Amino acid sequence: MNMMSQPFELPPVQVRLCLPPDPAATDALGERMGRQLQPGDVVGLVGEVGAGKTSLVRGLARGLGVEDPDAVASPTYLLVVEHAGPKPLLHADAYLPAKLAGFLADGGLEYLFQPSAVACVEWADRITALVPQGALWVELSMAADGGRNVAFRCAAAEGFPWIRALGENPKPE
Repeated sequence: MNMMSQPFELPPVQVRLCLPPDPAATDALGERMGRQLQPGDVVGLVGEVGAGKTSLVRGLARGLGVEDPDAVASPTYLLVVEHAGPKPLLHADAYLPAKLAGFLADGGLEYLFQPSAVACVEWADRITALVPQGALWVELSMAADGGRNVAFRCAAAEGFPWIRALGENPKPE
């Protein structure tokens, strides 16, 4: 089986947000998400370099209550970093998809997507064939005003009913 990205269409958008051009807003959104996520949840992050993926995960770690949320950094060369806490966080990076796919093929799938931790995968669109179907996909992109456009997608909205409470405030991209 080819472990790399297969032709894949992301699930439909459930909620769109426009964040102001303040990096703290991305962190705060992540913190709100972290308060809602439960062990076993998987978050696939999509966005170009500088879109705010790692900032979102840092806030998410804070919301989960991990022991040192400020230690969250891009795991590009480490592949997966575990952050301990009452709801542990496994933070992975598929920027180098062949490297992460190799790890996952060698038994890492069970480790990364374990039911006792929240898993966040940056660049998840590069390994779509490996991301569980019930994942929450979060797309981040730069807005014209320097803020962030955020789109939440999931195949089964009932798995993440709280995303509607994040609010819908679309404006032209």
